[in-house]
Order: sequence, then structure tokens, then C-alpha cells
Amino acid sequence: MPFCPLCKSEYGAGTKRCPDCEVDLVEELPEEAELEGSEEELPENLVLLYSTRNKVYAEFLKETLENSDIPCYMKTSGSFLEEGLGYVTKKKGGYKIYVPVDKYEESLAIKEQTVSDLE
Repeated sequence: MPFCPLCKSEYGAGTKRCPDCEVDLVEELPEEAELEGSEEELPENLVLLYSTRNKVYAEFLKETLENSDIPCYMKTSGSFLEEGLGYVTKKKGGYKIYVPVDKYEESLAIKEQTVSDLE
């Protein structure tokens, strides 16, 4: 069965592209380490809170966290053009928001209130 490399949805045989992410499907999902990229660049006390292909949602959540005095780090991947348009269209790319481990529960509640209904 093919999978979407971005949203990880599984599709029936014969499906070639993810209708939501608009990317080609793969036969196997890569290992989590491959999906996360170079995590060694992040301080070790950070954990992933949110991952999206939408720049507006990511920046909205980041600003909300910072306004709540929660430090956060947003890691982006994709081309300059895609980031400028506010979304990512290639197979790899998107926006990931990391928060300190000790602020994760508080951050999760904020995430649920701000962006959970948007996606």
C-alpha cells in the first residue's frame, strides 16, 4: 500500500498522489529520524509540538506561544519561494515548532486552542 510522505496517510493500490498534500506517494515511510532532519542542531531540552506545511498557522502558533511567555523554536524546510508564498509544495518541507520539555503541556493546551481546528 502506498503512503504519503508528509501526512503519513495510507492509500489503496493504484493511487499515485496524496489528494491533500499533492505529493507523490511512496511505498514505505522513511524512518522517523529521516523525517525529522538534523535534530542534533536543536538544543536537547526541546520537543516537537507542531508540524505543518502552512506558514501562517505555524507563525500564528509561534506568536501565541511567545505572547504566553513560552520560548519556542520554529524550524523550516523548503525553498525560499515556497516559504514566501506561505506554504510548501514539494515532497519535503514545512514548519516545525519546538518547545522546552517543561513547557510542553502548557504549550499543547495553547496549540489545541489556536490551531487544532484550522487543519
